Formats: sequence, structure tokens, C-alpha cells
Amino acid sequence: MSDLHRIMREGVPDPEPRKKLPSILPWGVVALVLVLISLGIRLFWPLPVSKPLPQCTEHVQEACIRSVQQPAAP
Repeated sequence: MSDLHRIMREGVPDPEPRKKLPSILPWGVVALVLVLISLGIRLFWPLPVSKPLPQCTEHVQEACIRSVQQPAAP
């Protein structure tokens, strides 16, 4: 049987439906949530202020001395 007879008997097949492109909306929502979380942490949970580092003066010498470890003698 030829293709013409088959088409006349069965009819013309429907074309395949167009493929839907993936949506970017879920990624946008995830990005927005992460930005809001980071802003909330930055604004409402600030890091404590650290103390200033000690200055090298006559009274505080521990901060200025760098200890060098001697290699062990064989």
C-alpha cells in the first residue's frame, strides 16, 4: 500500500506539539530569596565590632615580636 492510500484511510497525522522552553521564573525566585536572606543577615544580624589591634609601644611588646622557631639540631 502506498503512502497516499494510507493517508487517505488514516488521515493526516497531527503535527507534534511545539516544545515548551524551560522557564526562568524558578531561578529568579531562588535568586531573589537568596538576595533577601543575605540582606536580612547584613542588616539585622550585624557582625560584632572587633577591638583595634594593639600598637607597638614600650608597654605592649608581645604584638610586635614575631617568634621564629629554630630547626631541631640533628
